[in-house]
Amino acid sequence: MSDKVPEVDYDHHSAEYARDPWAANIALNRRTPVAYSRNHGGFWLVTGYQQVSQVAHQPQLFSSAHELPNTPGRPQGTVVPASSFRGLPLELDPPEFLEWRKALATFFSPQAARRLRPRIEQFATWCVDQHIESGEIDLVMDLANPVPALITLDLVGLPMDDWRLYADVVHALVYTLPGTPEFARVEAGFAQLIETVRELIPQRRAAPGDDLLSFLTQLEIDGVKISDEDIVAVCNAVIPGGVDTTTALLASTLDYLEHNRTARQRLIDAPELIPATCDEFLRYYTPVMGVGRTATADTEIGGCPVGKGERVLLSWAAANLDAQVFPNPDVIDLDRDARKQAAFGIGIHRCIGRHIARMDFEVVIGEVLRRMPDYRITAAEKYPTVGQINGFVRMPARFTPGPRIGAEVAGAGALPTLSH
Repeated sequence: MSDKVPEVDYDHHSAEYARDPWAANIALNRRTPVAYSRNHGGFWLVTGYQQVSQVAHQPQLFSSAHELPNTPGRPQGTVVPASSFRGLPLELDPPEFLEWRKALATFFSPQAARRLRPRIEQFATWCVDQHIESGEIDLVMDLANPVPALITLDLVGLPMDDWRLYADVVHALVYTLPGTPEFARVEAGFAQLIETVRELIPQRRAAPGDDLLSFLTQLEIDGVKISDEDIVAVCNAVIPGGVDTTTALLASTLDYLEHNRTARQRLIDAPELIPATCDEFLRYYTPVMGVGRTATADTEIGGCPVGKGERVLLSWAAANLDAQVFPNPDVIDLDRDARKQAAFGIGIHRCIGRHIARMDFEVVIGEVLRRMPDYRITAAEKYPTVGQINGFVRMPARFTPGPRIGAEVAGAGALPTLSH
């Protein structure tokens, strides 16, 4: 590495980074918006909003593909260090990516999210009802994790009575340190979860329903039905993407409102403001901290030479703290116009599930402030590593008890009561 190239000892999976990623990210994008880290096999770290946007808008030059033609069998993809699970269409490049994205839009459009709202409301009400009479709830394990998990299972078409298994495994997968025995155990659990998908594929090919899994069994790309492995790869992306990313955003928002009672009261008094605050909470509490890319040719980013085959990590979290785009980035301002936030990504790979995530946010935060307005968090355990997702493991809370109000969820007889 040339002496002229800025190097940083940056490890997004380290406990040190997890203690205060905001301070670390602000320092990085102020001083070295592009730098090289030797951790995890070496990668270019891009933290400035302008530089992140530059890379994200060049998908042909900075590939998202899980395996590149010139590196057969070598995982690349969008995770640093690379994941053994391939995710589609996230880990595809144009033009193939565009055809997949267009096909899947049916399930993830703004209109589709609006159609899902009654079901999201039903799940949120059901989850709160399990605890409303006791005055105690874990805001993560009993609400912020279950609601996205239940709507994701419902959308994909997976067994609803296994929701806790799916939710817990995906939750642990994102906060467990890669390379540890515990991570290997959690990965094995996720592999078992995906095995359920494999077992359902032939059933849905024979008798498709109206869920995403059935749709995928009938989907044709370039006139050919996609393979079982490609169906699994879509679920590899949709299940984690639909569950714990939203969980992290919800938990972080509830934690903020615990410590900022004026903001909480403002949203209690004017719940119609909740949707407009989503972008600012996404900006500050960016759930997906960053994504990986691989350079397909010798190039440069912000004046730094990047060689063909080298890995690049785009830090959405750091870009969202760039003072040149968001003045006073370390302050949450609920009146800020934060629509340029990068939490859902930038460019053609922008999160396909973002409309559903926004709907989850609006419904769950509204449910809490309506039915548990005086909640008090009694403890909160943050993720030990925020290399992928920045969130909370658990968040027990107390509140003034109230009455159940909702009808039972369809199939609730098969759903275990939420309890911890």
